Amino acid sequence: MRKYIALIFLLFLIPTISEAKDVKLLISGSEEKVDSFKEKEIHYVSFSEIVELVGGTLDWKILGHSIQYLEDTNRFEFVIGSPYIKRNDSLFNMTYPSVYKKGKLFLPAETFLRFWDEVIFQKIVWEPETETIRINSEYFNVTDISCTQKANGLLLEIFLTSALAYDIFVTEGNWINISIRDGMLNRSQIQSRMNSKYMYKLKTHQQNTTGQVSLRLKRKINKWHHELQNNPPRIQISIADIDFEMDTIDSQPTIGPDNKIDVIVIDAGHGGDDYGAIGQKNAREKNISLGIAKELAKLIRKDKQFKVIMTRDRDKTISLEKRAQIANESACDLFISIHANASPKKHVRGWNVFFLAQAKNDSARSVAQFENSAFLRDREPENSAESTPMIDFNDPILGIINEMIMTEFQTESHDFAIMVDREFRRELKIPSRGVDQAGFFVLNKVYAPSVLLETGFITNKKEEKLLKSKKYQKQVAKAVYKAIKRFRSKYESN
Repeated sequence: MRKYIALIFLLFLIPTISEAKDVKLLISGSEEKVDSFKEKEIHYVSFSEIVELVGGTLDWKILGHSIQYLEDTNRFEFVIGSPYIKRNDSLFNMTYPSVYKKGKLFLPAETFLRFWDEVIFQKIVWEPETETIRINSEYFNVTDISCTQKANGLLLEIFLTSALAYDIFVTEGNWINISIRDGMLNRSQIQSRMNSKYMYKLKTHQQNTTGQVSLRLKRKINKWHHELQNNPPRIQISIADIDFEMDTIDSQPTIGPDNKIDVIVIDAGHGGDDYGAIGQKNAREKNISLGIAKELAKLIRKDKQFKVIMTRDRDKTISLEKRAQIANESACDLFISIHANASPKKHVRGWNVFFLAQAKNDSARSVAQFENSAFLRDREPENSAESTPMIDFNDPILGIINEMIMTEFQTESHDFAIMVDREFRRELKIPSRGVDQAGFFVLNKVYAPSVLLETGFITNKKEEKLLKSKKYQKQVAKAVYKAIKRFRSKYESN
């Protein structure tokens, strides 16, 4: 009883809420409206709605009192009526309290967004004059870093959007420091490249308009040189290793898209002997995924702005390794794998958009487990005389590359997933399960931004009927194609 009295007292302490008004959220080239209200010149925005658009999960620990936000490896905890927030293991003061209203979590834009900006991959800017939140990755001009083993040592590359002046200096403890003038660092993206194989630590520091990247390497820095390269703009630092022994394989496949978004690979899930999930009325996932894939391919080809490649265009058994090989040999710019979901609970409904990253919840893990099951059953190489030799994914060099690729396109994949999610919300009249992440084998082997779409639950009678209909398949295809064009508009370099 005392607990409820304390809660009621806390709620009375929350400032009186003025009339509600929307603020603008600019993200991925589009404008969205987010519920908000203003109290004593402080703008409160619906963080619940922002999370739906940007990604992550909100979980109420105690309804109306305590809530937790999870995004990638970051965790925020809020208490309604309190200005204090916990980010991972650190406590911060927003000055103004969080508010619970109409079933949503509202946070003060002026003071909370800066804490969120410090950990999210994209830049968050609050503009109080226009009541606008801007979320974009174009803000940064120092965008990424890679560390690659070469025949005679290490190659460090820091990627830029244009040529920038820089200084490099080595300090005690085997630190190499790169200071970039007028450099705005995508700190979360760069720090995600920490690789314990080559370095002890990776740090970033932003001081006004100067950005610094510092790496404490495991091998001694004796002989090194640097230069500024173009196409794409990047700082290259070669660190010679006099004790290095040549590997038997010292080559890497060309990976990733070029500066044009023009090659799209559509992957119709399952096929042939692999039926995928089966509905209550015996609909087969392999047929539904192929139907949607064909509708999407038809739209793309009709517009003549892209080249489209299908991993299968008929009812054919094809391994996940072969699907990845098709994507990589085409040097695709986007990989879209199409599926239908399943659940032992027949009432479960809705669509999901997944990108490749470590699963954050049991639901995502169960979807990945089911979609990966065919791969686990089919590990033996194809014996047919006509079969194409598979890429040896057990090769140690390719293993190192694959670890890098899993995170290399994570920002772009997440961004495309958000775009698909937004178009699905507009086009599809079934519940949204939002954007999520999990470890899908078929995505893990593709060297390009990629997503896996669960277009509805085939195990739900209503959605099974929808999934089988041409009308719904065309709606899904239309939504995905709109997202493709939005992705090209944002990322293509002219």
